[in-house]
Amino acid sequence: MAQTERDNVVNRANLADNTAGDISETDVRDALASMMGYGAMVLTVAGAPAVMNAVGTSFALVNVFDQIQARSLDVNILGTDVVLTPDWKITFNSKGFYQVNFYCSFSSSVNNRLYSFSAHVNGAAIQPEIDQLLGNGADTQVVAGMGIAEFNAADFIDIRVKVDSGTANLTFLAAGFSAHRVG
Repeated sequence: MAQTERDNVVNRANLADNTAGDISETDVRDALASMMGYGAMVLTVAGAPAVMNAVGTSFALVNVFDQIQARSLDVNILGTDVVLTPDWKITFNSKGFYQVNFYCSFSSSVNNRLYSFSAHVNGAAIQPEIDQLLGNGADTQVVAGMGIAEFNAADFIDIRVKVDSGTANLTFLAAGFSAHRVG
């Protein structure tokens, strides 16, 4: 049977108490659909390392992902809350709270540079940035970040990177970017 996502006020009213035995199976299914989260999406680097050339002091879109999974946990019943777009963005199709995750391992062509990774929502940077200082220009570095935030329908998020001075090439050995509805 189909579930309907309901807001917190409606779920609380439907599940207020069961002294009269009036909580229906539909109320329980709807409450679970509203709480359990679905719409997990993952982008990741697949195959050979991916390179971003000439990253400079302005944020550049991280464009190294290959889409390997893009589905709702139960697309036939619940639909898709999150869409992976060809321009390396995650777009939210419905309002709600989402857990967003990002990680990458990379090396650089330049010694002693500070690299800042930042999530951008609807084109604007959000804080905090994730910074990584490279040692000798050949070390493999790892950065990761996770957050939970409320997004509206049609909002989108992407990951960008910049260097503190000059330019450098970044070689990504692995990277992942995902969003999962949690409320």
